[in-house]
This record gives sequence, structure tokens and C-alpha cells, in this order.
Amino acid sequence: MAGGIVGSIVGQLVGQAVSQTLGSLLSQFGQGNILGALSNLFMNTFGDVLKNIINNSPLPQFIKYAANEVIDDVIGSSQQQTTPEAQCAVEQSDVGQTLIDLATQLGRDLGKEADESSKEGGNWLIALAKALGNVQGEFIEKAMANLDTMENKGKESKEFIKAQNEFTANMQMFSMMANTTSTALKAIGEGMTAIARKQ
Repeated sequence: MAGGIVGSIVGQLVGQAVSQTLGSLLSQFGQGNILGALSNLFMNTFGDVLKNIINNSPLPQFIKYAANEVIDDVIGSSQQQTTPEAQCAVEQSDVGQTLIDLATQLGRDLGKEADESSKEGGNWLIALAKALGNVQGEFIEKAMANLDTMENKGKESKEFIKAQNEFTANMQMFSMMANTTSTALKAIGEGMTAIARKQ
């Protein structure tokens, strides 16, 4: 299931229309501002989705509450520097809407995968961690494939530029997901450990 999600994310994120908009945003606001705005948008959206997954899970209520607080703290502290104009432009663009739609769908599918695994006798938290790990691993695999393409094509070719853009998108998605999910999973795990100590 995760492979199809990742293929959709990468395919839509670097699709022709989205690539043109991204190129326009980069030339208008600069790479640093746009990557910062994309990161902020993804973190905010995926953080909300991850909290929704946790809130609908079979975890005890006080662990859900603690995990939500941690996710909010992580998102708040990981906000990247950008200009208000760049953030607004990204959020109102088809790039931003694509990122919101994909982060939302990714979260829904991951939550469903974790729930199905736990119903089959597995641990919900472990199932979610595995699903997230699979997605992160596929971003890295795709980034490595982009590097191979870049090494085999001339720096001025369309193939090189496309692979370079996809590499940036894949690595950025990997970094954003890894930061949010690892901290949230750690918080949930520590909450469950605290429960076990009280038993």
C-alpha cells in the first residue's frame, strides 16, 4: 500500500503543471524561502493528520493528549524561515494544494494500515512505525535513483534538471516526515512505558 502512496506523492509533486508552478515560485522568492514554506506547509498538514490518526487509535486518552502536545511542540520548533509572501504564495498555489492533498491521503492510508495490522494481532504503534519507515525508505530509494540519473546525464539536459528537482523533493519529503513522525512515535512510546511502570 505504501509504495502506491509514495509513487503518487512523487508523481504529483513533480508533475508537469506543478513543476512549472514550483519553478515560477523558486525564481520569484528564491529556493530557501520556497523550501521553507513547503516544509512549514507539510509539517502543519502532516502534523494535523498524524494527530488525527493518534486520536482515532486504541491508545489511552492521556497518551493521545501527550502525543498531541509533543507534535504541536515539534511542529512549532521546526518551522523554517521564509517570508510571509512566500508562505502565502505556496499555500495558495497548486503546489501547496497538491502537498496538502497528498499529506492528508498519506496519513489516512497509514492510519488504516496500522489499524488493520493491529486487528490482526499486531501492536498498533509498531504497525504505524513500520508503515512510516517503509514510506521514508522509498523516498530515499527514489532520491538515489535521481542521483543515478543526474550522474548519467549532462548538467544542462532536461533529464538532469528534472532528476535534480525530484531529488530535492524526495529528500525534503523524507526529512520532513522523519522529523515529525520519529518524535511523535517516541512520545507515544514513552507514554506507554509510563503506563507499564504504574501497573
